Amino acid sequence: MKLVISAVGWISIVATTGAFDGAFSWVALGMFTTQSNILCAVYFTIATGRLLAGKDRTGRPFAPVFKGIATMSVVVTFLVAWLILHMAVSFESAAGASLLGLHILVPLMAVADTVLFDARGQLRWRDAFYGLTAPLLYLAEFVIVTAFGGQLGAGMAGPGASTSSAPYPFLDVATLGVAGVSASVLAIAVGVLLCGIVGVALDRLVGRRRHR
Repeated sequence: MKLVISAVGWISIVATTGAFDGAFSWVALGMFTTQSNILCAVYFTIATGRLLAGKDRTGRPFAPVFKGIATMSVVVTFLVAWLILHMAVSFESAAGASLLGLHILVPLMAVADTVLFDARGQLRWRDAFYGLTAPLLYLAEFVIVTAFGGQLGAGMAGPGASTSSAPYPFLDVATLGVAGVSASVLAIAVGVLLCGIVGVALDRLVGRRRHR
């Protein structure tokens, strides 16, 4: 599973840059979608190597906090893509098809790897807050890049995004204003935190039942 996740992740990351279509662009690397998948691919590549080398055991993941952050980052990608942006996958190009891997396959397989292969009852309540790490770092990256007059993956996602300097419609200060963007960010942060809390609660519940 880990090998498949890392392979699908890296192939999709390269594809989304347009490299397979002969139209490579760095713009896609500025999207949270791509960065979250890079984080996930890095983790599962390392985890695969360690597992093959016999350094880790099934059920005891390498760097569990790192895994939690990486997994939650692609879960956020999955949820935002389908619940907020209503993204569609196009198979007219490799870049379009890569969205299948980035938005669906990698997130679902990352969650499946945790559910199927990690021991239950290992998560702590504070682990729910670690899920905010990647989104908050991306927000900081967006603020810094924008403050210096740059654009972070602008025009890549959502209706009207092609004329915006924001990578996502809910980060478009020109349209929503600071208050609107702040409200959007807060709503997403609360949603991510709730997902983390539910995940930890289920893990602890199943862990207690198995222990009994």
